[in-house]
Amino acid sequence: MNLKKLLQDTTGNLLVKKWKSIEKGDIVSIEDYMLPEVLRIQTEGFKNGSSEKLIRYSKNSRNIFYVMKSKDEIVGYCVYYLKPAISLKGFEKKSVISSIATDRNFRGRGFAERLLRSSTEEMKVNGISSVLLYVNINNLPAIHLYKKIGFRKIKKVKNICGQKESCYEMELRLI
Repeated sequence: MNLKKLLQDTTGNLLVKKWKSIEKGDIVSIEDYMLPEVLRIQTEGFKNGSSEKLIRYSKNSRNIFYVMKSKDEIVGYCVYYLKPAISLKGFEKKSVISSIATDRNFRGRGFAERLLRSSTEEMKVNGISSVLLYVNINNLPAIHLYKKIGFRKIKKVKNICGQKESCYEMELRLI
């Protein structure tokens, strides 16, 4: 691991420890018993998903790993990490959504939108300047949702969403 990545990870972990949560109703921080269902939703939604990464996030970044419930059923999740950055404005706190997914039986009912809006509102409260995510160029429903919330396409990239896959890097400015 290079020094820059190590510094980013260390600083990101320190920022997570000082995280201020907001009330989100049916959106809660992940608990151990929820992980199998979250992993099922991930497998169902992503052919290239990394269960190891989600397991690690569920242990190390529990307070920024959210699960949405409906009548005690887990319907989706959103996990992100914090990425400190130096810019012309000085030190900036950015966030990268690592994974967001909704159970296929609950898609199209606004759950993902509520989960994403709540997560970005909490990021704003915590001084996050922008949110980045990567989405497969063929995932038109997700791209439509991200644009509706205010994300804009930054660039097209290869091999981030999977081998020989193209995806868009999208950003939502919060500040």
